[in-house]
Amino acid sequence: MNLKTAYLRSIFGWLEQFNYKNFRVWVGPLPYIAFVEPKYVEHILSSTQLAYKNDPYHLLYPWLGKGLLTANDHEWMLRRKMITPSFHFRILRDFLHVMNETSGRFMELLAVESKKSKDQVLDMQSYVTRSTIDVICETAMGTRVNSIEGEPSIIVEAIDTLCYVAPERLLSVMKRPDILFKCTRLYRQQEQALATLRKELAQLIEQRRAIVKSPSYINVEEVGQDEQLDVGRPKMAFLDNLLTAEVEGKPLTFQQIFEEVSTFMFEGHDTTASAITFAVYCLAWTPTAQQRAYEEQQQIYGSAKDTHPTFQELQDMKYLDLVIKETLRIFPSVPFIFRSVRKGTVIVDKFVPKGTTIVLPLVATGHSPHCFKNPHEFQPERFEMTDRNQASAFDHVPFSAGPRNCIGQKFALMELKVTLSKLLRRFRLLPAPLAKQSIADVFHPKYKPGEQELKLYLPITLKSLSGVPVRLEERI
Repeated sequence: MNLKTAYLRSIFGWLEQFNYKNFRVWVGPLPYIAFVEPKYVEHILSSTQLAYKNDPYHLLYPWLGKGLLTANDHEWMLRRKMITPSFHFRILRDFLHVMNETSGRFMELLAVESKKSKDQVLDMQSYVTRSTIDVICETAMGTRVNSIEGEPSIIVEAIDTLCYVAPERLLSVMKRPDILFKCTRLYRQQEQALATLRKELAQLIEQRRAIVKSPSYINVEEVGQDEQLDVGRPKMAFLDNLLTAEVEGKPLTFQQIFEEVSTFMFEGHDTTASAITFAVYCLAWTPTAQQRAYEEQQQIYGSAKDTHPTFQELQDMKYLDLVIKETLRIFPSVPFIFRSVRKGTVIVDKFVPKGTTIVLPLVATGHSPHCFKNPHEFQPERFEMTDRNQASAFDHVPFSAGPRNCIGQKFALMELKVTLSKLLRRFRLLPAPLAKQSIADVFHPKYKPGEQELKLYLPITLKSLSGVPVRLEERI
């Protein structure tokens, strides 16, 4: 039995045992309480007292430091205020330009790869990751790495290594303690990747400083609502805002810039890749939902397969919204949210002592029969049903909620819609030919994956050890 995949089966075994209610487990001497029920989730995510993060986010400290994901208290408030302008509408428009151009290159790659043999099976997890890494490097740092084309990049290699380290430590008793971890080859790989990324980012900072100071560069506040000023100007990158930002009246240090760029790349690359990948998988296994999503695209674009979506067109993709919500309910990109209790407190009607780690298993709440009818079935329409109005808003929080909600939610949804829109217009999405078990089977405690089937495991983001096999058939 693979220990990585066994965790998920254990969790769903516990959920059935406890009837999808809250439960407590001990990891050695450490107490963990899993809050599955929405009223407890709401209390926790809405509370500033329970916003503190420690375990297991400390595994990300060597890379992300005190970036927005891992910072706490006053430091977190300063970072949040500083970064909020980076998701201004005008900057998101620049990001949309990058997403559109990248998705076009991505479709061409898939067209070639899908025709290599009859019933060619593609690991969408691997291919989508190449697309999202291109988007995140260009939007975060203003540099193009051409991962889609398979060009070697030391930046991409470093990011891949760092994205791999924390999940490996999370699932290994021997690698979690720092004193033991520093004796491993994985630690040396981490340090080498960090050194590489720091060196490359230092060079990129100097390049972006020159661009920001150039006469043709126009800051987002200067652009305002004047479309004319946009013509011919350099596209903004997330890094640009950090170069001009201040914290308590002082410009950011290199370490602070490194932490925030790294956080943006980690959160905006891995999680988005997971969401796109599993959306493709769900649509491949649910032809009725795929057909409705395709018909919506036809209503917007007619027979045009490669037209770049505009902001307004993305807003018009109402059914695709439902598809994304349903995908993230079944396959949440971030399966768990953790909080650390620094002072004994009452959560609704439960006393939680100091030192407890709170776990919000979004993957469990999304599969709870108390929250959703037929929870293991892919039914996007459930999110437009009138009885959803009676449901708690906290039974579905894929981007978290409350003061520590995901600041990049609009960015992620843009990339999801752009990529899925292009995929639906260009290809029919089909299950792998040897796959027998559908979505409803995957989360069963006794699920045994066969060839070309998912082997889900739960590092920091949801992935499949066997990849996500799908067939693509180009539309005529």
